[in-house]
Amino acid sequence: METSRIEELKISYEELKKDAQRMQKKGLPFMMASVIIWSMIFGIQFLNIAMVKRNLLTFTCSVLLMPLAYAFSKLVKADILKKSNNPVNKLGFLFTMNQMLYILIVMWAYSRNPESMLMLYAMVFGAHLLPFGMIYDSRAYYVTSVTETIGAMIINLMWGSRFTTLFMIIMQIIISISLFTDIRKADKVES
Repeated sequence: METSRIEELKISYEELKKDAQRMQKKGLPFMMASVIIWSMIFGIQFLNIAMVKRNLLTFTCSVLLMPLAYAFSKLVKADILKKSNNPVNKLGFLFTMNQMLYILIVMWAYSRNPESMLMLYAMVFGAHLLPFGMIYDSRAYYVTSVTETIGAMIINLMWGSRFTTLFMIIMQIIISISLFTDIRKADKVES
């Protein structure tokens, strides 16, 4: 392939990414929703109920992701439900669905090793953020993904599930602030 054609494709790819970043606001509504969800999971850790029931309640919190993300999308003026022919948006959806495959590991832990379920849930959540760094041109996703995955394991092994969920809340607040800052900078450049 000749150099000019490669440059042409590269420019088109970058334009598609920028379009996805503008429309989705770099995934900020989902990160904001995750702050609420991890906060709920934190509260669940204080309930005086059997571990299996706490784990079940933890799983059910994820049902709120889309309604919360939709509410936050209205707040930050993102369009997370818009049908798009942009292949970068479709790739982002594929990356999200990939997490569902890893949830099978968490489901195994739910029945076989309930004490480890929350740690694995946090690790899967953190790990699934990695490819969004490429889509959204955001170092915050790369750093958060690695930090949450490794941090959740270490913190859970050393201090338990309460500290793990608190760590996840703090990390999600940090990435939300970072993404918000990136979006504001991009908006200023465009205007």
